[in-house]
Amino acid sequence: MKILHIKNKAGFTLIETIVAIFLFSIIIACLFSVLATARSSWTSSSSQVNVQQEARRGLSAMVRELRQANLSGITGVPADGADYNSITFQIPASITVAGAAWSSNIQYSLGGLNGMQLLKTQDDSQRVLANNISAVTFNRTVLSPDTINISITTQKKTFPGFSIIQSSITLNSEVKVRN
Repeated sequence: MKILHIKNKAGFTLIETIVAIFLFSIIIACLFSVLATARSSWTSSSSQVNVQQEARRGLSAMVRELRQANLSGITGVPADGADYNSITFQIPASITVAGAAWSSNIQYSLGGLNGMQLLKTQDDSQRVLANNISAVTFNRTVLSPDTINISITTQKKTFPGFSIIQSSITLNSEVKVRN
């Protein structure tokens, strides 16, 4: 009987297999770490863009109508330099030879869902102009009573379930009343 000896040992030993699995596991763990970081970064930047869009949407809607406001019809924001949370005004509804017919009162204020919506109230109906609004202020100064300064702050939790990490932006605008 002949004993065969394998001269070419081409198989894997147990140690080689364990080392290969360990290295493969490290590579997979690194890959998942990179993917998790990329997802976190994308979520954060997406949230920042979202709050910026909400602030711009709310601010542009207010600026558009406040430019048309009647200076004597602005109530709730006296020209004393203090900050106020709402403003009430009128805009021209129609213009004829006899003069302008003014709309019913329009009010901008915070309210709605969790008090985080910018609302436009007119004729007892409310319309949401922007969401995730944490603060809105209006002020006028004695030196320039026909100019309304608006500040709007939006804020949103970047990651649901985490209260510390938030996206926030504050936009300011100066509106000169035309009428």
